[in-house]
Amino acid sequence: MAKIGDVEEKGGIKTTVTNIDPETGQISWDVEYTVDYLRLFKEITDMLETAKEVAQVTDEPFFKDHYNDVRKLRNQLRTYLRNNKRKEYERIKGMSEISTSGAAGAFLTKNAFNPNKKADGTASNYYYKLGWKPVNQKKLNKQAKGIEVKHLFEK
Repeated sequence: MAKIGDVEEKGGIKTTVTNIDPETGQISWDVEYTVDYLRLFKEITDMLETAKEVAQVTDEPFFKDHYNDVRKLRNQLRTYLRNNKRKEYERIKGMSEISTSGAAGAFLTKNAFNPNKKADGTASNYYYKLGWKPVNQKKLNKQAKGIEVKHLFEK
């Protein structure tokens, strides 16, 4: 339930509850637009990635220079935020450390799906580190009573 004085800040908009009508429950807010440093940093990072891709694909000096300029600007912004806006920088740093591959990160290694579980690299599979074990194929091939087993990916 909202109370007078409640403040919420999200996406560059800060709202403060100023009044709640006891009869109707209508809520009034003050709205203040603030700077969204996270959005600024995300968008310049996206621009940097695009500029890098274009520079690599075209291999033209113009786009290489453009990429270097954008990289310099992003680094300057990051340095400014780190030195002058510590709270915002920590928030941005925390957001940029989140993996974009999510749970698929375990499968980004070249040996993640290698059928030879003793092959080099499979021992470092994330799920094995959590205590999961590979399926025992001999036990899998035996059907338990009352359970219908369907092998979906047979050749």
